[in-house]
Amino acid sequence: MIKILNEQLVNTKKVTNIITTILIVIGAFVVPTFLAKIIPLRKYQQIIVGTIVNMSLILTALYTKGTIKTIAIATLPSVSTILGGLLFGGMTLYSKTMIPAIWIGNFAFILLYKTLYVNRKIQYPISAVIAIFVKVAIIYLGFTIMVNTMTVPDMVKQTLNTSMGITQLITATSGSLSVAIIIAFAKLKADK
Repeated sequence: MIKILNEQLVNTKKVTNIITTILIVIGAFVVPTFLAKIIPLRKYQQIIVGTIVNMSLILTALYTKGTIKTIAIATLPSVSTILGGLLFGGMTLYSKTMIPAIWIGNFAFILLYKTLYVNRKIQYPISAVIAIFVKVAIIYLGFTIMVNTMTVPDMVKQTLNTSMGITQLITATSGSLSVAIIIAFAKLKADK
């Protein structure tokens, strides 16, 4: 696994690697904490922030290397969301219980992209579908365990059911599609 985490899609110079990592950290940590506060359409906050976060996770898989960096970036979005306390508002207490499942789901998402697309060169759409499915399954399983082991108010259950299920599916898919566009543009530019 460590060998896989040390691979990247394109080998870059150290400076490029540092800049890429900084941009990914901004997407994974700064966006959930601060951007959520300025998005005027509260209804779409989780979709917008989640898409950017998933893009950051995928870009981590493709363009960075290192176990510590990967683990850090996989954990940053949920820590940032909890610190910001905005996306889930009064449900932040319950969403904290979801942190282990979110961390594992994010790490699996990165690891699958790195294993399937970067290492094994499996086509991007196939790699994406597998990574999305596994991430959503892990996070939703965590939600299911939480609601079956804790007393959770019905309104919180309904909201987190959507947030940890269909919203995760939408944001992981839209993040994957966005990165597919980035990859296509990068290939076009490289071919010129």
